[in-house]
Amino acid sequence: MKKTLLLLPLLALFCACSSSVDEPTNRTETVHLHFYAYEMEPLTKGTAAVSDYCTRLDIWLSDGTTTTAYSQVNEDAGFGSLNVELDKTKTYTLYAVAHKCTSSATLADGVISFPDDKVTHTMYATATFSPSTTTAVDLTMQRIVAQLRLETTDAVPTEAKKIRFTVSGVYNKWNVTSGPYNQLDRTSVVNITSTNNDGTATFVVYAIVTNSQTLHNVTIEALDANDAVLQSRTFTDVPLRAGYKTTYRGTFFID
Repeated sequence: MKKTLLLLPLLALFCACSSSVDEPTNRTETVHLHFYAYEMEPLTKGTAAVSDYCTRLDIWLSDGTTTTAYSQVNEDAGFGSLNVELDKTKTYTLYAVAHKCTSSATLADGVISFPDDKVTHTMYATATFSPSTTTAVDLTMQRIVAQLRLETTDAVPTEAKKIRFTVSGVYNKWNVTSGPYNQLDRTSVVNITSTNNDGTATFVVYAIVTNSQTLHNVTIEALDANDAVLQSRTFTDVPLRAGYKTTYRGTFFID
């Protein structure tokens, strides 16, 4: 009986010490993220560098509890790529937006907002992955904006200093679950800083729209230095679609 009493505590102590041997010693993994821009040529489709079109890249990684933000500008070395150390026991969802705003976009309650509500050439990508099985994530970013161009065939008068676009029924934010968010009639102002040799000019604005073509009313105004309207034209049923450009070309300043 005395031998049994001495043996049991020794066995219990041995088991307690040996259990720590099986604990994991490394729960993290380095994951390489690389972003491309979707590019469509007349005859081919492919990818290009994000820096070919955008100057900023904002990335958010969420494990369902915590969201970590990363921001890059095109002057950064390795713009468009990122190495992150992540927990192998977790699953992450990535959201990323590339744009040409002067500062970083923000993500709150699943909605991406842009500085001063300004919409520029913008691309978006999302992915879900686990570092335990994926150590490299390559994402092709899709355009979430339409481009609207005004190409004048008459010369810009010297008193014209700005072009103001008002586009009905577009959006200025992006919901990471449902897409275009916060519909409104959007006003964008383009400063006239230069013209072509013959005095003509091209003006470009962007609007967040859907992947399906929709029709919009567009008013374009030429303004002087005091924002007085020199010329105004309204176009109805203007087709806009994400990833596409719509061009209006002709005389604008003269009737």
